[in-house]
Amino acid sequence: MPSSKKKSRGVLLPPAVGYSLKIVFHLCKTNKIPLRYFPKLFAIVAINLINMPFRVYERKFINPRFKNLPIKKEPVFILGHWRSGTTHLHNLLSRDPQMGYVTTFQSVFPDTLFNKTGRFVFENFTRLLIPRTRKGDNVTLGPSNPQEEEFSLGDKTPMSFYYFWMFPNKIMEFYNSFVCFNGIPKNEMDSWKTDYKLLIKKALKNTGRKRFLSKNPSNTARIKVLLEMFPNAKFIHIYRNPVEVFLSTSHFYKTMMPHLKLQNISQDEVDGHILGIYKKLMAGYFEQKELIPSGNLVEVAFEDLEKTPGTILSAIYEKLNLPSLENAKPNFDAYLHKMKDYKKNTHKISKDNLERILDEWGFTMERFGYSVPGNIEVF
Repeated sequence: MPSSKKKSRGVLLPPAVGYSLKIVFHLCKTNKIPLRYFPKLFAIVAINLINMPFRVYERKFINPRFKNLPIKKEPVFILGHWRSGTTHLHNLLSRDPQMGYVTTFQSVFPDTLFNKTGRFVFENFTRLLIPRTRKGDNVTLGPSNPQEEEFSLGDKTPMSFYYFWMFPNKIMEFYNSFVCFNGIPKNEMDSWKTDYKLLIKKALKNTGRKRFLSKNPSNTARIKVLLEMFPNAKFIHIYRNPVEVFLSTSHFYKTMMPHLKLQNISQDEVDGHILGIYKKLMAGYFEQKELIPSGNLVEVAFEDLEKTPGTILSAIYEKLNLPSLENAKPNFDAYLHKMKDYKKNTHKISKDNLERILDEWGFTMERFGYSVPGNIEVF
């Protein structure tokens, strides 16, 4: 979305403000938090405590109403590494009136969604708190905007890859545990799946739509588990030049992490994690995509979506056998028209990092036919 000319207001706090208090205490107990982050931690706990009565009420009296509701239409899962165009595609496809999604408000306060008093208080609080645009890429933010669901997947069951935003030193451990699900007991896996389905049902009710549209890069290497939950799910994998992905991800983490982290970490350490996670995520995708039934996967290049969005959207709907493209086209056109003035960040890369990308991510560049972009400055 075009960046606002107005001065950005608000602050960012970790989504733990809406988590179960038990999860917050678990995270504090199992992760080292330096004293300098205690004021931020105090703010998280304070907001969490204020929200607790509303959260407990919804969990006890409202959530059970969704327990036996079926998810009638196969969800559509947008896959792809962070900064590969997943947000753009999610925002675009969410303009289709059939597509329900998790909003920014639901992603932070998933169990303060249908409690009227709690929602009034915390939705207005969220509107005042968050910036107009996201730091790092100028994407417009707002309580009702589409958001990825990973933020709220660890709110009751202690399983979310996005805990790394608070505790970045354990990003590899979180990846192995909560993306690969290594060593996770069956009862916790079952709880996570139940929580995920509840989140989807509430998102459909909240948006008043029929088919769930997911955007969650963590799911790129979770295909096997998603198919256990939804055997006929549809998948869209969007990919982008890996050099651009690295630079954009590094910049995004550099600008976002200071507002969310509760631990110290250097940018060099962050870049090392980016290199390692990408390699694992894409290897997991290539291995698991073969499990997807024929006709339920479409792969899209971000560059093609930018150049010929109409052609790519038509191909997505045709290959996945999704209905109602004609009804959605006016909304797609309006969104794309608004996006035409969007300014992307420009980047430059060190020779050492470029060599590491070519060495460690070369398998993806070769598979998708990419070379080093000519517009990237190497120093």
